Amino acid sequence: MRQRRAKIYRKMLHQYQMQFGFREPYQLLLDDTFSLALSRYKISDPLNQFSNVLQSKKIKPLITQCCMAALYALGKEHQSTVDMAKAWERRMCNHREAIDPQECVKQCVGAENKHRYIVASEQGELRRDLRLGVAGLPMMHFTQAVMVLEPMSPLTKSKIEEKEETKLQLPASEAGLLKNQPSVEVDIIGGSGEGDADGADKVEGESAATVAAAKEGEAEGGRRRKRKAPNPLSVRKAKNPRLTMEEKLKREQEFKKQKQRAAARARMEASKINSTATPKDGDAAGADGEGPKKRRRRAGSKKSATPDATAVATEKKDQIEQADGGA
Repeated sequence: MRQRRAKIYRKMLHQYQMQFGFREPYQLLLDDTFSLALSRYKISDPLNQFSNVLQSKKIKPLITQCCMAALYALGKEHQSTVDMAKAWERRMCNHREAIDPQECVKQCVGAENKHRYIVASEQGELRRDLRLGVAGLPMMHFTQAVMVLEPMSPLTKSKIEEKEETKLQLPASEAGLLKNQPSVEVDIIGGSGEGDADGADKVEGESAATVAAAKEGEAEGGRRRKRKAPNPLSVRKAKNPRLTMEEKLKREQEFKKQKQRAAARARMEASKINSTATPKDGDAAGADGEGPKKRRRRAGSKKSATPDATAVATEKKDQIEQADGGA
């Protein structure tokens, strides 16, 4: 079954359950013509087809004794249909002699369908009579070898609307209580005439009385209830807060001062870099473009406090040689 059709059937059966008290297992009342259609279309598992249409696996197929008699009268050619119908539960119609299957089904359903049957029939006249005469009666039939559930009849829809309207109305017991209560006069504010002026005076008097009572409560020591602030976690913060003209001017001045300070700082850093890059007096660059030469220490600028060790050694050697020559 297609998904759209199954959805429509599900909604329709839900309406029957809510408004007319249908419940599982559904009682499916079949007649002889529908049984013959099942065998003609070679439906081997009719219970599976019933469950697909009615959207439920709890289904109780029923057939009346008069419909069974009509099947027996067809002869051995339709013995397979008789065997299939024997597997269903027999609905006792209390007819001593078999009557027309259409009349038997009508009498079983009754005027209100109090047993909540779902009728399955291939007879158009029977379905038309039940559609016009009984509200809240689902019906099934075949359309081009496809088992379908008929839409709600206009009588069923009007019955549902009546039930909905009665639910909205006031019960009779409560309506009687309201009638016994005395009427209350109400002054409307905002109209025209003397009554409006009187109503305004009353409102002003009441507001003044409430203000005086609140002041007395504060004087006696009672705390006046204030309006609570919203939850800060649930309040969204403003992205751009609103500023006054004075605050905007202050911000612009501060921004200009910051720019001026940054420019002065940049100039001072540039002057320091230039001063370190230029050579000082006394430092000369090499002839070949090399860096400045090292300073030469002047001779005798710094006299050593202790005599040189090599000079002392040479003096001792000269003294020894002179002594050897004199000898």
